[in-house]
Amino acid sequence: MKKLRDRLSIGSDRESGLTLIEVVVAMMIFMIIATGVLYTMVNLLQVSRESRNRQVASNLAAQEIDLARDIADIFKVGTVSRTPSVNGETYTVTRKSEWVTNVANSGACGTGGGTLRYKKINVTVTWSGMRKGSAGVESDTLLNPKTRISDPDLGTILASVTTASGVGVAGIPVTAKTASGTSLTTVTTDSSGCAYFLNVPVAQYTVGISTAAGDFVDLAGNPAPTGFASVAKGTAASVSFTYDKSGTLVTTYRAASAITPNALVTTFLSTRDAVIAVGPSPATSNPRNNKVYPWPDGYTVAAGDTTQCAAHDPSLWTASGSRLDGIGPDAVAVVPGGSVAVTVPMGALTVKGMDTSTGGSSKRYLLAISADKAGSGQPACAIQQSYRFPAATSTTMTVSLPYGSWYLYRGTTTTFDGSSSTLIGNSDLTNLTNSSGLNDLGLNSLVVLDPRAKS
Repeated sequence: MKKLRDRLSIGSDRESGLTLIEVVVAMMIFMIIATGVLYTMVNLLQVSRESRNRQVASNLAAQEIDLARDIADIFKVGTVSRTPSVNGETYTVTRKSEWVTNVANSGACGTGGGTLRYKKINVTVTWSGMRKGSAGVESDTLLNPKTRISDPDLGTILASVTTASGVGVAGIPVTAKTASGTSLTTVTTDSSGCAYFLNVPVAQYTVGISTAAGDFVDLAGNPAPTGFASVAKGTAASVSFTYDKSGTLVTTYRAASAITPNALVTTFLSTRDAVIAVGPSPATSNPRNNKVYPWPDGYTVAAGDTTQCAAHDPSLWTASGSRLDGIGPDAVAVVPGGSVAVTVPMGALTVKGMDTSTGGSSKRYLLAISADKAGSGQPACAIQQSYRFPAATSTTMTVSLPYGSWYLYRGTTTTFDGSSSTLIGNSDLTNLTNSSGLNDLGLNSLVVLDPRAKS
């Protein structure tokens, strides 16, 4: 029996040790444990770094609050942003300020009609490499004026100048003048776009803004907009402006060879209110530079006042007979300070039989008056439109007009009125637009400038 056991023990010694499968399993277990340990160590390092960065951000926020408190004039505590670097990490420190009034819902710069009470300061600090989902450090405080702001027998004017996105516009001169012509000292907007006229006499004021270069405009394209403020004792009157550096749309009206009317109206259509611009008289420029507010979604440009005469907008013409739906031009966007060329579609026609002499009876002036009737698929004109042209220099004139239906007249002066004796007949007119004829409505001498293409 002992010999048998010895034989068996010799065989088992030869087969002792780890198999390949056991080695692979052991390595996999080790890798899983090592990965978990490594992940935990990396996560701990990230948490440690985040904690350190958050502590630095808290110190920067407190420092910014102290800097705001050190400013002697509370009106100079505005919106600022800076990017300090600490221990190789870049931080963004943003300070915002707004007045708190005795009105619940006061606007920017304390506008809203309430009396200024104190200033609310908000400081936000973020940094590069923040963990996903992590919020920055935020700190708030209130600043009380060191002296009385308002005299109970006088008033205050609060002016706010911002872009359409609500960002304050700094460095804009703000003026205020009474109806009698008394002007207050001009105040320049601060970093938050705010301007304050303190302790002003009770009166009605016209408040205006402008720039020396005239390169800023309001929503209507006005470089020098105004507002009104009614100041009462112990109260604050507010005026708000939306103002930004203008963009320029360089508009070319049909072909340069066609004569455009004097004081040609151009409509700039956007997703907001339409902007109406009136050209020079006499017509001296084609193309023309138009300063507009730089809306990101751009403008669709139409010749004529589409708010008074829908027929001027080619996109409002509908399909009828062999005519397809009208198609308006594409919207064109321009950035602040930029310039974009735009071709404005218009109707055109030639007029024969014009006088070129300078005598008193010379019919050298042309007048176009919109028709009060509309054809099939043509929008109507709610308000009659009229345009005059420069004096004829040739017996045949090629002229352009906004889309729609028109009667044309020849006269001897720049102010003559249209009448049956001066109406131009079909024989002297040639339509150069996408129209099937001069008298599409079956009426003699009626010119239909139709933007629709034929099917």
